[in-house]
Amino acid sequence: MNQPRSDTSARHKRYPSKDLSAPHLRALRKELLLVRADVERVELAQATLELREAVTHFSWLKFIIPGFAAVRMGKGGKAGALSAGTIGALLKQYPVVSSIASMLLAKPLRTTVVSGAKPVLKWGSIALAGWEAFRIWQQMKNEAAAGRAAAAGSATSATAAQSAAEQVDSTQSGY
Repeated sequence: MNQPRSDTSARHKRYPSKDLSAPHLRALRKELLLVRADVERVELAQATLELREAVTHFSWLKFIIPGFAAVRMGKGGKAGALSAGTIGALLKQYPVVSSIASMLLAKPLRTTVVSGAKPVLKWGSIALAGWEAFRIWQQMKNEAAAGRAAAAGSATSATAAQSAAEQVDSTQSGY
């Protein structure tokens, strides 16, 4: 009878002399990870540059993205990010500003501001609608008064014309 073979018996056996030792394998893996990180870093930099070139027609981005104006002018690199006119340079020079900005943008304060802004927006829009209705009513009232004045003016001019015609008739009949 045949004895059952194990699954590993069909595989090629490795010779221990050709295997890399554990420290060598770790060093090789480390080098591969470092090379992969470098490649991804370069790809990210290239994608960032392509994105900046794609949105150069948005001039307002220079206020949001540090160094964006320098890329448009052709400088680029860290010199553009450290120019005096960018927000990034301001934040590097005054770290308190970034702390205040992050505090303002934090969720608890943001929810407080939003919850306070909702009634202001609601009542402000109601007040604006009321003001516009008042202006329209005033305009209609002024137009109606102007129409009545014009009608009264035309009626007085018609009366004056009629009395003038009567005077002319009476003077002509008197001769």
